[in-house]
Amino acid sequence: MKVVTWNVNSINVRLDRLTKLLKREDPDVVCLQELKCTEDKFPFEALREKGFESLVWGQKTYNGVAILSKTKPSKVWKGFNDASFDNEARMIGAQIDGLTVICVYVPNGQEVGSDKYRYKLKWFEKLRLFLHEEVDLNLPVLLCGDFNVAPTDQDVYDPKVWRDQILFSEPEKDALRKITDLGLQDLYRAIHPEGEAFTWWDYRNISFPKNHGLRIDFILGSPLSVTLVEDAYVDRNERKGSQPSDHAPVVCLFKEGFHQKKARHPQAQ
Repeated sequence: MKVVTWNVNSINVRLDRLTKLLKREDPDVVCLQELKCTEDKFPFEALREKGFESLVWGQKTYNGVAILSKTKPSKVWKGFNDASFDNEARMIGAQIDGLTVICVYVPNGQEVGSDKYRYKLKWFEKLRLFLHEEVDLNLPVLLCGDFNVAPTDQDVYDPKVWRDQILFSEPEKDALRKITDLGLQDLYRAIHPEGEAFTWWDYRNISFPKNHGLRIDFILGSPLSVTLVEDAYVDRNERKGSQPSDHAPVVCLFKEGFHQKKARHPQAQ
C-alpha cells in the first residue's frame, strides 16, 4: 500500500499536477489539504476516471480536505462533531481496508500571540482529545496532513531565524508533541532519523531555489502502522515547474497487512 499526503493549495489549479502524480506514484490512498473549493466544484469525475473515489469536505475560498482511495471506504466522518471547531473544513476520516486514515489541515495561526494563534493551539488540543477518546490507536491508524509546525531544528532551514516565529514557536511544537505522545510516530523520521527534507517553501523571496524551507507536512502512524512502513520520502520535484503548490507531497510505502486488522470509529456514519 502506498499513501500520499499533499497540501495542493487549490485542487482545481493543481488538478493536472495531481492527475500526473497519481499516474506516476500509483498510490492507494491520497490525503489532500487546502482544496479551496466546495464539494460542487470538486473534480470528482476527473479523479474517478483515474480510478479514485473522493471523500470531500470543502469550503469556499479557504481550507477543505479530501481523501482519495482506490477502495471504497466502509466508514467516513467529518470534523470533531463540535460546532465550535467544525465551522472550518479541516478534518476528514475514513476506514479503508482495515486502516483508519485521518486527513487534517491544522490552522496556520498567522502570528504568535494573535487570536488565530490561540485558536490554533485550541484546535491542536481538540485533535489530541479526539484521538485519545475516539480513535483506537492500538489498531492501524494514519494521521496525515499539513500540521503547520516544524517539530525540530533539523526541520527548519535556519532555526535561529525561525526561533519563536509562527510555525516554529515552542507552544506549537509542544502541541504537536502532545499528539505524537499518544503513540503516533512521524513515519518519515522513522525511516530517515537525520537530515533535511523540507515540505514547504514560501512563494516569496525565491525560497525554493535557496532551499529555505520547513518540514510541516507529515504522515503519523500508530505503532501497528510503524511496523508495516517500508519507505518514506518527500517528492521535492513536485515543487518545481509551472504553477506548483508551495508544498511538496509526502509519500509512505507500506507492506501488506492493514486488512488483517479491523479499525473502527464510533462517530462514523
